[in-house]
Amino acid sequence: MPIPTLRRSLFVAFPLAVSALLAVGCGGSADGSNVSGSGDGSQGSNTGAGSQPSLGDPNNPNGSGGTGSNGGVTVINKGSECASSSGTADAVPAVVQMVVDISGSMNWAPGTMDNPPRGQDSKWDITSAALKAAVAKLPANIAVGVNFYPNNPPRNSCIRNRVDVPINLLGAANSAQRRAFNTAIDGADPDNGTPTHAAYNFGLQTLNGSDLEGRKFILLITDGVPTFTLECMGAQPEPGMTPVDNAPLISAVEAAYAGGSGASTFVIGSPGSEDAREDLSKMASLGGTKTDGCSDTGPNYCHLDMTTAQDFAAALTAGLAQVAGQISTCEYVIPPSPTGQTLNPQKVNVLYTKGDGTESSLGKGNPDACDAGWKYDSETNPTKIILCGSDCEGVKADLGSKIDVIFGCDTVVEPPVK
Repeated sequence: MPIPTLRRSLFVAFPLAVSALLAVGCGGSADGSNVSGSGDGSQGSNTGAGSQPSLGDPNNPNGSGGTGSNGGVTVINKGSECASSSGTADAVPAVVQMVVDISGSMNWAPGTMDNPPRGQDSKWDITSAALKAAVAKLPANIAVGVNFYPNNPPRNSCIRNRVDVPINLLGAANSAQRRAFNTAIDGADPDNGTPTHAAYNFGLQTLNGSDLEGRKFILLITDGVPTFTLECMGAQPEPGMTPVDNAPLISAVEAAYAGGSGASTFVIGSPGSEDAREDLSKMASLGGTKTDGCSDTGPNYCHLDMTTAQDFAAALTAGLAQVAGQISTCEYVIPPSPTGQTLNPQKVNVLYTKGDGTESSLGKGNPDACDAGWKYDSETNPTKIILCGSDCEGVKADLGSKIDVIFGCDTVVEPPVK
């Protein structure tokens, strides 16, 4: 156990993850969404305010749509007369590896170097509860795995490479993967030192070993600096209790993002990481997740810095929600066309079935702005549909929803948002 003035810990979690997300360009408010419709194939309505746009633009080569109300579009579903076939679109998953620091200082009360008084929560109590709550809200198509560290045998404060929860899709509520995640979090027992670089490398190896398609993420939540090098060597005068040089870990994060795997690293700095803020900021900057207008020298650091938060639990919950929103995907693989038929991009429509079972059409939006509706990944050779702006945000927030692709009807087009 490191001495109090030097004890710090670092943990890498589910790269939750969700964005800088997949270049979807999601943004805006759900109140301005162009999602609309009803379950009977009739003309739909939208709760958003504004004038009624004309959807039958004769100058748009993608086709024309019916006229809705309040910015809505005609619902084209499987029962529409023009529909020749349909298929459910599978969302491209985000693959998230958690490498979770359960070293001894996670047992301390936030902002202190002491165990919390009776009835108060430690940093690990707060972190574990926030992680479980955040993962519970993630959609089914997010894949999550967990490694704890140091997870060491007795009398060894470094690391053994062991996968605690193998990477798999989260699936529906109360799925085996969600239960396994919660069980692993509940069973963690913080103790010993902080071999962060070795743990990060094993987490990256585990992440890259997944055969699931999708952008890859690591989420780093830390309350300090590493106390062991990659080779599990500790610094003098007290190995395992003295911080080590963080530059090699920063380089590893940069290489993970810039290299072949393209894994992005999110960084959350918990109370206790004050002395590590510049290094953590560099990790976020070089790991592809820096915040807008940030600086590695502060005071607006490029990672999610919780060190000055008056309420760590609330700040961590908000930070994890921000990460989750960025890793959730709005990319869907176009299902195969019927046998013997060729996809006609001008006769494709997107049907959004909400969690409550009602159906809404999403019109095709501006492929350059992508601020509402949807677009193709390629206008000439499309393989994916990408939801845009407020409609992306609305669908991501609806955990029971699904996306279907309807073939045969002229594509409903959303006019550019003005």
